[in-house]
Amino acid sequence: MDSSEVLRRIREAVPAAADIQVEGADCDFTALVLSEDFAGVSQVKRQQQVLVSFADVLGSGELHALSVKAYTPAEWQAKQAQSLTQLSL
Repeated sequence: MDSSEVLRRIREAVPAAADIQVEGADCDFTALVLSEDFAGVSQVKRQQQVLVSFADVLGSGELHALSVKAYTPAEWQAKQAQSLTQLSL
């Protein structure tokens, strides 16, 4: 599996995503998914929404690991600002 296939599957699972970033290769990927649709949704439900489109390849072993970080754009901005503040201390 390649990163473009991972990206395609995530776009299908979360069509309203504002941004999707995928890193990794072969059978181990990390994805950052930003969507307003995640507002009011638990982290577990957010991850499930993304991972459901990978059930076939996770079950077959074609994909061994997919780490999903799912935030609203506002949550991601706040997280980035917090990281910058901690770095400057």
